[in-house]
Amino acid sequence: MEQKPTRKEKAAETKRKIFETAVRLIKENGYNNVTVSGICKSAGVAKGSFYVHYNSKEDIVRDSYYTDMSEYMRQNYAAFLDLHPNASYNERIICFMNLELKFAEYAGYEITCLAYTLNLGTCIPGPSEHLAKRKFSKYLYDAIQKNDDKNSSSLSSDEIFYYFESVIRGLMATWCFSNNSFSIVEKGEKYIPLAVYSIYTK
Repeated sequence: MEQKPTRKEKAAETKRKIFETAVRLIKENGYNNVTVSGICKSAGVAKGSFYVHYNSKEDIVRDSYYTDMSEYMRQNYAAFLDLHPNASYNERIICFMNLELKFAEYAGYEITCLAYTLNLGTCIPGPSEHLAKRKFSKYLYDAIQKNDDKNSSSLSSDEIFYYFESVIRGLMATWCFSNNSFSIVEKGEKYIPLAVYSIYTK
């Protein structure tokens, strides 16, 4: 007998549907031309359901690089490890960093630019909760710590983590400033191994 989804699972599915619909509509029509009512109608959910998960359309963008990215990273990184259980830590780090860029491509150029603007704005009054909200980053930090025997640099695990985070954030910022003039995933596939192997031996 098929088990019915729990209330928590139903809520997660509704939130995912709202987010994916919003991303699609923003890509198709532009952020300023998308309304909460339009998102709900297209997603087939009640407006009240929207406000259970988000406070506003802006909140979707603000949350995209925290909660939604966290779920994307968790699922896709777990899928990679299921397919490649014997992957080296170098390969795991490269995969993880590439997934961050794949999420940016999935979320889209406009949402990525807006997320930068909105989330950087919260850092001005401080304190910033950026790293605390990015719970998925622990997967990268764990891989860095466990790869210490291949570390050929003088950098600590903390420094390597910030270096890799800076590579990703820098590439995303360049993508935004270039007005989406290149494939962020293709550039990542070229640049990320260079960054990783500048620290670790193969």
